[in-house]
Amino acid sequence: NALRIFDRARNVIVDHCNFYHNTGVGIFLDQVNLHQTIISNSHISYCRRGGIRIQNSEIRNLQITGNDIEYNNNRSHANFDDEPTAEIYIDVGQKGTVREGTISSNTIQATYSSQGANIRMIGASEGETANHRAGMWTISGNLIGSQKNNIHLSSVRGVTITGNYIYSGHHRNILIEKSRNIVIGSNCMGHNPDYRRNELATGIRIEDTENCNITGLLIEDAEAGKHTVSNTVQIERDALLELIRCHRVNVTGCQVLDPTPVGILAEDCNETSINHCTVLDDRNPQKMEVGIRWKGQGNGNRIFGCRIGKGTVASISADDTVKQNSNY
Repeated sequence: NALRIFDRARNVIVDHCNFYHNTGVGIFLDQVNLHQTIISNSHISYCRRGGIRIQNSEIRNLQITGNDIEYNNNRSHANFDDEPTAEIYIDVGQKGTVREGTISSNTIQATYSSQGANIRMIGASEGETANHRAGMWTISGNLIGSQKNNIHLSSVRGVTITGNYIYSGHHRNILIEKSRNIVIGSNCMGHNPDYRRNELATGIRIEDTENCNITGLLIEDAEAGKHTVSNTVQIERDALLELIRCHRVNVTGCQVLDPTPVGILAEDCNETSINHCTVLDDRNPQKMEVGIRWKGQGNGNRIFGCRIGKGTVASISADDTVKQNSNY
């Protein structure tokens, strides 16, 4: 590891450093009780077990800002294995808590690895879903791209994701599981047109999560509706935005463009509304089958005030339990 902080620490500043090509972690917060820490203005790259990794630690007041964090995964080393990695990896483990943090104004990009993420936050061990021991974090103003999942949150509480450009997620741009009180704001998810038709399909999946607001998001799928980069594993997905077994989710003022096969899917959701969104497919030939599909059990759900283009099957597919009005 380039820098390992352990035991007990206060008022740590890591600034203007270059951590490069380590077989471990660039900055490793290892079983540390740590408050008031800033990691800034540094270049952290090609470290095998992650750029910044927090494990089994009690953390308060951590700011990660203004860094270039890139290519920190197993594939940057010879004889790589399949260990999960991330540019920024936060795992509370069996005893940790990680709260009051900021990830802002960084370039966080990578190369694909089968268990990789740009940002991964795990807030509880398996079976501890009621105990969200990671949260009170903001992820804002970053450039985040080129991994299996760009942002992966599992069992966290209170995370805001806003003002980022997120791209080239081989599996999902954002994957959220077993979490609550999540805000996804005005992020942009799409492609670089200079790459022409060498695109990766995008997408968001949120499952078993409650109290979530998705507002002002722009997400545009690949022109082909699938990965067209060579040697990639084709994505398996039902919609560009998937809400699975969620409770109290508001999707407001979003643009969901050129989706394949469905724009927005809500399955087994309750007290969920999709309002004032635009779901359109301008491709020729068109690949969107349905703009908004609602299925499974649920109550208190509503679609209203949306502009939904006609898919090859339908604009909206939902039963009478979903209230619909003022859509066109």
